[in-house]
Amino acid sequence: MCVATMLLAVSGLGTLALAEPRVVTASGEYRMGERDTREDAITLATEAAKRHVLEQVATYLESVTVVRDLDVTRDEIRTYSAGMVAVLDRRVTTRLDGETIVVRVDLTAQVDSDEVARAITALRRQEDARQELVALKAEVEQLERQLDAANQALARATTPEEVRQLGKQRQDLLNKMQSDTLVSQAWTDWMILGPVLAFSSAATMGQLQALIAQAREYDPSNRHIRVVQQAIAARQPPAPPQPPTPPGAPSHAPRMPTYQVIPQNPLSLSFPPTLNHLPQAATR
Repeated sequence: MCVATMLLAVSGLGTLALAEPRVVTASGEYRMGERDTREDAITLATEAAKRHVLEQVATYLESVTVVRDLDVTRDEIRTYSAGMVAVLDRRVTTRLDGETIVVRVDLTAQVDSDEVARAITALRRQEDARQELVALKAEVEQLERQLDAANQALARATTPEEVRQLGKQRQDLLNKMQSDTLVSQAWTDWMILGPVLAFSSAATMGQLQALIAQAREYDPSNRHIRVVQQAIAARQPPAPPQPPTPPGAPSHAPRMPTYQVIPQNPLSLSFPPTLNHLPQAATR
């Protein structure tokens, strides 16, 4: 049966007297069936590794004073911290186990407990963002359960039509999961980065628009996209005041040129991508 399995190696998860970034490594494996492609296997192994990273991060953050003092549950930590876990490295390897091809994805990730504490504090003050992140997490967990069932059904399929339909169903589930995680990242970036970089920051807006555009590509019907767009629009700053026109200047004086902000690809930003930024299939 083709079921993703998760392996783990964690680098020194101890309680620190002073908060500092903590690096963890986790691995996910997927045993390919005859109806799986390598891209399918990479995607499913990556999802397994991401889940295991978050579980270990939550375990670590529970032990850190700056987070523990906020009186949050592990489930809340998982909900709020997904967008704060930076991915430093990802590697894909393949091996044979008898006649079965096993694809393994190794992730090296980093989390800063102080940053997570600030994020939790900020999100708790924003009820709309908190509710959306909780709803998105619950939806992703439901999609994961449906994905496991789809994998098992695909392994049992006996006709080409069954294989086609179940393959499409599995891809739709993966697309919805990826769309939801990108929307979650947009919420996190907007609530955390927006106030720091200022609402008018082209880099911030470019990153947010890129996340939303990618989320829509994966799932155009995602209802959460409209909610985050409305939140961003509601907090747009007013247009800056324009200098008065000098006396005698013609009313048709040429205007300063305007420039369109081109959304950036989150994976090309100068800082490491988070777990939510990871695409479905790795290329390394």
